[in-house]
Amino acid sequence: MKPLLSIILLPLLLAGCSQSVDERADEYVDLSFTLCGAKVKTYSQGDDGKIRVICDNDSYFLVKDKETLAYMNELNGAYCYGKGFSVFNERSNYYTFTCKDEKSFNIPK
Repeated sequence: MKPLLSIILLPLLLAGCSQSVDERADEYVDLSFTLCGAKVKTYSQGDDGKIRVICDNDSYFLVKDKETLAYMNELNGAYCYGKGFSVFNERSNYYTFTCKDEKSFNIPK
């Protein structure tokens, strides 16, 4: 009985996990497109939970979570005038990013 139960539950468990990743990916894609200022070439989530985005124009950024992505959108508007990032990295105490116009910033958290 236990092997039969595990055969039934394993696919359900795997399907549930993949749905949550897909749902999170959908939440990030639209805003990622805005932050790229171009099409998104590659989009992935690593084992560390970070979202990695490589844009069609070869710019890239790492996103820790949904809150970081929302803050990135604010930084893009305030510092990059909505043009997007060439590079964006979140450090332990600050954000480091370069706008499309090559201006670089280190903003404390």
